[in-house]
Amino acid sequence: MRIGIQGGTFNPIHYGHLRGAEEVREALALDQVRLIPSAQPPHKPDEEIASARDRLEMVRLAAGEHEVFVCDPMEVERGGRSFTVDTLAALAGGACRGHETFFIVGADAFCEVHTWSRAPRLLRMTHFGVTLRGEQRAEDVIRTLERTMPPLDPSLRFEFAGENKAKVVDSDFFIHFVPISNLEVSATQIRRRVRAGASIRYLLPRDVELFIIRRRLYRGSS
Repeated sequence: MRIGIQGGTFNPIHYGHLRGAEEVREALALDQVRLIPSAQPPHKPDEEIASARDRLEMVRLAAGEHEVFVCDPMEVERGGRSFTVDTLAALAGGACRGHETFFIVGADAFCEVHTWSRAPRLLRMTHFGVTLRGEQRAEDVIRTLERTMPPLDPSLRFEFAGENKAKVVDSDFFIHFVPISNLEVSATQIRRRVRAGASIRYLLPRDVELFIIRRRLYRGSS
């Protein structure tokens, strides 16, 4: 099987996450996409974050709308800070053992991969499905990696193997770039609208919207 893996805070999960995952699934002919909410995101210490269990339930509700999307609770069940490199290692020995994996991530986040835990190892563990929105270009992303990764590992090199595909040299893995629809929706926007008492309908799945209302999430001190 070809399995996509999309991690994130999902605070909350919305149609931007889901449409991006769907377009990568289609472009890369993925058989399954595993959505993995983080327990304790290491890069967002100041953000208003719903509990891990609430975010997990929202992902479960959203994944239920798609026959090949799977909500994976592994990071929440493991607890603590969630590092992608640890998650991929666990998947390689567990749910994804013997399968080809593709880590789905946006171009902006991927350009910061040098700040992730054990980044050189990570780039040699899996294929990547990097989403491009608007004017983002694969060439610019690779140039960023060529500038930021050598201080961590001088042996890391990248070469294009097609218009939207680059190989991690001396490895079996590729970085696939997938242009996707530019939906103007974000988790920050949704949380702000909830605090303001504004509608969030059609920004995220209806079951997720109702869960947020029922659990009174993102209402702030009011």
